[in-house]
Amino acid sequence: MKTIKHLTILTILTILILPSCTKKEQPQPPPPEQQSMMPAHGDIEMPASEDMKVIIPDAIKGKWKGVILTVIDKQTANAKDYNIPIGGKVAISGSNIEVQTGDFLPDLKIEGNIYSSDSTQLLNPAIQVEIKEGGKELFKGWLFQKFPSVHPFKHERFSITLKEPVSAL
Repeated sequence: MKTIKHLTILTILTILILPSCTKKEQPQPPPPEQQSMMPAHGDIEMPASEDMKVIIPDAIKGKWKGVILTVIDKQTANAKDYNIPIGGKVAISGSNIEVQTGDFLPDLKIEGNIYSSDSTQLLNPAIQVEIKEGGKELFKGWLFQKFPSVHPFKHERFSITLKEPVSAL
């Protein structure tokens, strides 16, 4: 009788334990705080423009005279390139939009609130711009040639991107 009891208990335990040993568990997603540790490009925190300081190394000064910005009219799908001197201003035809260019950095590096360039090579070209419509500021920040979706200018009708820098040489 004792043997039957022991066999019954052993059988029940085996039935309960074996399925749990062969069951494959699904990996658990990381907690929300771990998911947000690596932001997408569009979510990169940049210092407020009034807190930033642009340092242009001597090797870069005078090397570029301007930039070419591409403006796409989303209503007509027409694209037009504008050659704008660094520090210059241009009005976008068919609109009340004006683009004022600021500093150009061929290899933009951001450390804290310091914007500078690690080299004279076009590794991360960026132009600082201020875009206004009817005198009202719409955008103040940087346009990136290689990463146009990082902090892009957002407008219902126009898209403005950095096509390329214009060399002074």
